[in-house]
Parts: sequence; C-alpha cells; structure tokens
Amino acid sequence: MKTDRIQAFVKNFIRRLNETSIFAIWMVMLMLTGILLWGFTIDLRNDIMVKTVNKILDDAGEKRKVVAAISTWHIPGSVTQFGTWYTMTGQENAVIFSIIAEGIFSPCLAIINGDGRLDSLIPLTVNADRLISRINPGYLRVWIDRIEKNAAILKRALNEKDRRRENV
Repeated sequence: MKTDRIQAFVKNFIRRLNETSIFAIWMVMLMLTGILLWGFTIDLRNDIMVKTVNKILDDAGEKRKVVAAISTWHIPGSVTQFGTWYTMTGQENAVIFSIIAEGIFSPCLAIINGDGRLDSLIPLTVNADRLISRINPGYLRVWIDRIEKNAAILKRALNEKDRRRENV
C-alpha cells in the first residue's frame, strides 16, 4: 500500500517535472529569440531613428542633420546607459534620450557642440515639448549636466580610439 502511494507520487512528480521543463525550455527559447532579434536589428533600428529624427529636424527648420549612430560598446560607464549617441553633419554630436516626468515619456534630442557643451535641446514629440516647458528648471539642469558629463566621456573615449588607430 505504501509502495503504491510512492509510485503514484513519483509518476505525478515526473509528469509535473516534464510539463515544467517544457515550459522552461519554451521560455528560454523565446528569450533567446528576442535577444538575437534585438542584437541583429540594431543597424536597422538606428537607420529608422536617424530618418525619423531628421524628418523632425526638417519640420523644425533645423539645418543640421543626424548622420549615424556612434558605437559605444567599448566605452565603460554611464554613456551607454544614458541614450543613443549620433554624429551630426557639423562637428557636433547628439544624443537621443528620454525624460520621464509627471508620468510622461518624453524623447528628446540634445545637440552637443564641439566644446562638449549643450547647444540645443529639441523635444521630439508634442508631449515632450509641453513637458520641457513645464518642467522644474533644477530637474532640467540635472539632465543637462548629465548630458555634458557623458559627452565629455564620449569625446575622450573617441579621441583615445582615434589615437590608437593612428598608432597602429
């Protein structure tokens, strides 16, 4: 009688283990597929972003254009966590980042001049434009400081990369 209960328990346990393992494998494969798609489509996503931002800049009457994404995978620190960095037609760099305030997701473009200072902050949506006009100046100053610090880190890293390339 005791062995019947043990056998029933083992059969039930094995059945549940099989169901759980199938579900776990399915979840792992789904995550792996998502990771691979995200990684292999980075160039496509950057091209779409460049076209979209350039259309917004055209509509705003801006003469400068975003050219291409800057690869930041080799730069340690918060530069890569802050947003996506781009080169522009002049000597400027730009970063697309999001301010989230008052429950509103607000994508913005910050154009950095050659000195590493913020040249202009361009909201990319109507909601972002409204938020920038209502936001606390101290909160906005914190974002500007972060942009300028990350621009300095990026400039230093890109200069180092160029020096290494010249020495090789």
